[in-house]
Amino acid sequence: MQQIGGKRLEPFSRDKLFLSLYDSVGHRPAAISDATALTSSVINRLRPHMSKGAVARSVIAQVALVVLNRFDKVASVHYAARHKY
Repeated sequence: MQQIGGKRLEPFSRDKLFLSLYDSVGHRPAAISDATALTSSVINRLRPHMSKGAVARSVIAQVALVVLNRFDKVASVHYAARHKY
């Protein structure tokens, strides 16, 4: 694993993001399509936060929480309980 500034880097996984969002919107009837759209929204909002091709895990969680909060408050509470940001 590569490190920058003492922090371990790991490749970004769209699927991992999707699954965490799906887990949070699983109570919704259209959970798969909701999670797919939310994943795209989060990724689009991450672009300005990238530095040298990297983005901190905490930033990913914060952006995902903002997107979820605007979409479904219950899902955002569920996500916040499972992810540090």
